[in-house]
Amino acid sequence: MTEVAARESAGLRRWTVVGVLSMCVLVPFMDVTMISIDLPKIAAALHASPGQLQWIVISYIVACASGMLLVPALGGRWGQRRTLVTGLVVFGAASLAAAYATDVGWLLLWRVVMGAGASVVLPMRVSITTGLFPPEQRRRAFGIGTAVVASATPLGPILGGALLEHSWWGSVFLINTGLVVLACPLLLVLVPEARAEQPHRADVAGVALAGAAVLAISAGLIDAAGGGRAWAAAWLALAAVLVIAFGVRQRRAEHPLIELSVLRVPRFVWSQLVIVLANLAWTGAMFVVPMYLETRLGVDPLGVGLRLLPFAGFVAVSSLLSDRVARRVGVRWVVIAGLLVFAAGLALLAFAVSAGDDALITVALGVAGFGGGIPQAPALSAAMGSLPPKSARNGAGFINALRHFGGAFGVLAVGLVTVPAGALAERTGPAVLVLAVLLVFAAVLVVALPERAE
Repeated sequence: MTEVAARESAGLRRWTVVGVLSMCVLVPFMDVTMISIDLPKIAAALHASPGQLQWIVISYIVACASGMLLVPALGGRWGQRRTLVTGLVVFGAASLAAAYATDVGWLLLWRVVMGAGASVVLPMRVSITTGLFPPEQRRRAFGIGTAVVASATPLGPILGGALLEHSWWGSVFLINTGLVVLACPLLLVLVPEARAEQPHRADVAGVALAGAAVLAISAGLIDAAGGGRAWAAAWLALAAVLVIAFGVRQRRAEHPLIELSVLRVPRFVWSQLVIVLANLAWTGAMFVVPMYLETRLGVDPLGVGLRLLPFAGFVAVSSLLSDRVARRVGVRWVVIAGLLVFAAGLALLAFAVSAGDDALITVALGVAGFGGGIPQAPALSAAMGSLPPKSARNGAGFINALRHFGGAFGVLAVGLVTVPAGALAERTGPAVLVLAVLLVFAAVLVVALPERAE
C-alpha cells in the first residue's frame, strides 16, 4: 500500500469512528425522549405513583451525571475504548433487565445501573475524538458528531411511540440493547486503545457528596409535593449540609471537580444558569406533556411521538445554527434570544393545554423546540472558556453533570405543581407556565450580570 493510500485509509477509518461514536451518544439521548412517552404505560402496568414516576426519570439522570464526574479519570487509567465498551455493555444489559422488571423497585434499580453505564458515553466520545484527530480537524469531527445526534434525536419519540403502539411498556428498553449490540463490535474493531500519559485522580468524595446532595433535594421536593412536610424538611436540611460539605471538599481537594473561585466569574455564572435552567425546562416539559396528551386527550403513543417531533426537530435545527449566529452577534444576545423564544413557546403551550387545542399544542412545541436549541452550545462554549486552568481537566465533566442535574430538577419542578393536584396531567398548563417563567428569569440574569469579554 502506498503512503498516500495508507493516509486515505487512516482518514476514512477516523471518520468512520466519528459515525460509530455518534451512534453511541445517540443511545442515552434517545432514552430520555422514549421514557417520556412510556411513563403512562409504566404507571398503568406497574401501578406507579406520580412520585415513583419522577424517581424513574431522576434516578437515571443523577446516576448518569454523577458517573460523568468519574469517567475521565477512569478512562485515562484503564483505557478509553475499554471504558466506553464496558459502559455500553452495562447500559445494554441493564436496559434488557429493565424491560422485564416486575415492579417499580426493580425498575428503579435497573434505571440507576443504566445511568451509570450511560455516563461513560459523552466523556469518552470527547477523549477518543481528541486523540484521533489533529487540532485543525477536531472541530469538524465534533460538529459532525453533534449534527448526527441532533438530527437523529427526533427518532426517539417516533420509534418509541411506534413500538409502544404494538408492544408492552418494556419494549422501548430493548432498542437500547440492540444499539449497544451493534456498536460494541464496531468500537472494538475500529477504535485504537489509548490511555492518558498523565492520568489524574478523580475526586471520589466530591462526586459522592454532589450526587447525595441532589438525591436529598429530590427526596425532599418529592415528599413536599406528596404532602410529607416533616420528611421534606429533613431531606432538605440534609441536602444543605451536603452542599456545604461539597464546598469545603472542593477547597481542600488536590484535584477539585471545580474551583470555587470560578463562581466570581460572571460569564461562568450566567452560562451555567442558562445550561441548568434550559435543561430544567426541556426535561420538565418532556416529563409532563406526553402524559397530558395520553391521559387527557386520549392520544396514542405513536401520536404523542409525532406531536413531539416538531420540538425535537427544531431543537436539532436551531442547535446547528446557533454557533454560527453567535460568532456574528455575540454569545450573550444569542443566548438571551433563545431563552425568550423558548419561554414564549412554553407560554403558548400552557395556553394551548388549557384550551385543549391539539393542533396549537404541536405548533407551540415547535416554537419551544426552536428556542430551546439556541442557547445550549453558545452557553457551553462560554462556560468552558471561563474555567480556570486548575479546573480544565474536570471542567467539562462538571458542566455536563450540572446540565443533567438541571434535568432532574425539571422533573421535580413540574412535580411540585402537578402532584398535589392528584394527577400529573391535570395541571400541565400551570406547570409549563412555571418553566416559562424560569426561562425569563434566566434571560434577565444574563442581561443583568456584567460581561467582561465577549
